[in-house]
Formats: sequence, structure tokens, C-alpha cells
Amino acid sequence: MGEARKIFMTGATGIVGRALLQRLAGDKRSAGRNMPAVTVLSRSVSAFPESAIRAVHGRIAEPEAWLPELEGCTEFVHMAALTGKARARDFERVNVEGTRSVLEACKRVGVRRFLFVSSIAANYPEHDAYPYGRSKLEAEALVRASGLEWAIVRPTIVMSRRAKVWHSLESLASLPLVPLFGGGGARIQPIHADDLALGLEAWLQDPTLDRGEYDLGGPEVLTFREFLGRIQRRKRGSARFLPLPGKGAIAILERVEKVALPLLPMSAGQLYSFVYDSTAGPNALQERFASSMRNVDAILDDLLKYG
Repeated sequence: MGEARKIFMTGATGIVGRALLQRLAGDKRSAGRNMPAVTVLSRSVSAFPESAIRAVHGRIAEPEAWLPELEGCTEFVHMAALTGKARARDFERVNVEGTRSVLEACKRVGVRRFLFVSSIAANYPEHDAYPYGRSKLEAEALVRASGLEWAIVRPTIVMSRRAKVWHSLESLASLPLVPLFGGGGARIQPIHADDLALGLEAWLQDPTLDRGEYDLGGPEVLTFREFLGRIQRRKRGSARFLPLPGKGAIAILERVEKVALPLLPMSAGQLYSFVYDSTAGPNALQERFASSMRNVDAILDDLLKYG
């Protein structure tokens, strides 16, 4: 791209956002390259002490406060999202209406390229008890209909020492008897946050990737049982499992969470990844980096480096 690139990002305090910022900061230290200016939208600007990054205080639902900072930007990377255990109305407000808000802001000031970081959960065959996955699917539809030069990236299970999902799975695998919802047969394709950031950076540098939808996962596919077993063998030396119903547990939790969601250790929707495959379909971006991504053992080496 000939013009000076200016990137605007949401969700930069998350594990993927931090990994992407580190890549961009590393690029800035590379001599002789035309590096982009980066502006991040955050409710905590103090989280970005890096002099190379401009942090703007604001909320995605209140674009009037940060719209002037968006002027002149060439790419918008939207990673901000509500995850975890929450009510359906909150997922709708943040993940759907928030995406609508930033898309409209881009159109107002003329930002043409828009990258939406979605989730592999959008690919699940149903979302009846999974409002998070449903909200990502609805947000994707807004992106496709925006008229911008968009791309949608759906990460599989993203691993990092700071990732809540990693700490949950590590705790689960540390039990003497590991519960396996759905029998543990669902296939997963873990990807390290740093490797995901490599794929996102590729979109920033390559406009030929526009108008594309890209599932991104690591180079290795295995079952949940196999993945938890590898963690448990590293921590305990052996692996013992307790198979439990998957869809039955989802149905029970769905009824209970209507009145007791804050008291539950997880929501019904969070069990979907134990029932449905979380793997990446073939695509150009996945194939470009598959050989250089960390496999599961390399990911675990990094995550368990300090015990």
C-alpha cells in the first residue's frame, strides 16, 4: 500500500491485542520499513505506556468521543468483545451493537479496510444456548453488509499464559479425575496468541486478503480428551477421566442459569466447545502460516514454562 498506514484498534488490552501490538512494535524497530501508526481505543489509557502507540480513552458505543482520532486511519481492527459468562442481552449490546457502532464510525470518516476478529464458535451448527456464539454470528453479518473492504478472522481456542481459557483447562486437567463433557471426542485446534497475531498482521499488510473469511488454528488437530491428557501427564504423570454427558449438561445448565447464572462456574454455552468441533476449515491465510505455527507440545512448553 502506497499511503502511510494508520491503524485503529479496539480490544488491544486482550491477549490477542497485546500479541498484535508486540508484533507491530517489533516491526517499528526494524530499520528501513514503512511502519504504521497505531491508535488504540481503551477505557484504560494507562495500560499503554509504549510511546509508539497512541491510546485514546473511550467506549465503542460512544463514537462521538473518539471519532476525530479515527480521521485519516486506513485500517480498523475490531477485537473488543464480551466473552465468558454473561446474559444474552449483554452479548447483544457489546458484540452486536458495538460492532454496528464501529462500522458506522468507519463509514462516517472514510476508513475503508475493516478486520473483525470473530470466533470459531460462530461456526457451531447451533447456538440455542450459546448467546456469545450467536452474537458473533450476527456481528459477522453486519460486517459483510457494511460495504467496507472487510475480512473476518475466526480463531479457534487461543492459548496464552494470560488466557482465561488456558487457566480453566489447566485447572480441569489438574484434577485427579478429569470430567469430560461429551466424552471428550470434540476436536480442537489450539493456536498460540502470538501465531494468531502473525495472521492478523498479514491482513494489515496484504489488501488481497480483503473480502475473505478465515478460520485460524494451529497446525495440530486433536480431541479434547487428548489435549487434557497431555496437560495432565505433564503435571501429574498420568491421565484419568470421567466421561459426562455433553448436550444433557448443556440442557440442565440452560435451565439453571435463567435464575442462577452468577452462581454457576460456567454457562451452558461454554460447554459447546466440548460438544462441537473447534477446528479451522482450509483457507489461504491458514495455509500461509500453518508450517510456522507452534504445535500443541510447543504451546504447552510455553504455557507450562514456569510450572
